[in-house]
Amino acid sequence: ISKFAGQGNNYAVGHHFGNKNGLIEAILSRHNEPIDRLRERQLAALGPDPVLRDWVRCLVAPQTDYLEQLGAPTHFARFAAQVSTDPATTLLLYEKMATSAPLIRILTGFFSAVPPIPEPVLDARNDMTRHLITQSLADNERALADALTEGISCATPWAQQREITIDALVGLWQAPV
Repeated sequence: ISKFAGQGNNYAVGHHFGNKNGLIEAILSRHNEPIDRLRERQLAALGPDPVLRDWVRCLVAPQTDYLEQLGAPTHFARFAAQVSTDPATTLLLYEKMATSAPLIRILTGFFSAVPPIPEPVLDARNDMTRHLITQSLADNERALADALTEGISCATPWAQQREITIDALVGLWQAPV
């Protein structure tokens, strides 16, 4: 970071953010504020009787729409995937998510629309949902970046990735136990 900022001081991150966790928190805050605005729009667009697919759309669409707004290449989805798989930083991600009022409303609605599922299955599917969203968006972001830099065109447009992810998650949650 110091190198790309043109700083000879290797302690620039510590000076500006305190430590690595401070930097990660700043990055998450910077991105989660606009994602929360998109979550609010999704909530406002819900009909009077939302079903599971509507709540899944509320979970997925703000993230894909935000990544699309950033333009290419982006790095946030890959950053979030890395943060979510590192035990030292996962807690920061979940703490930041817990402060999102629109996300809490979405999750409340989502879990009220999930069919009755035994607790161990519910926990497993919840983990799978987080991984599917995080990793599939990171993979698509990587493919879009590769398409720009290497001319490899196996990338999926964000709108299509959104629908693929929604379909997969609805199937996951409606699958028989």
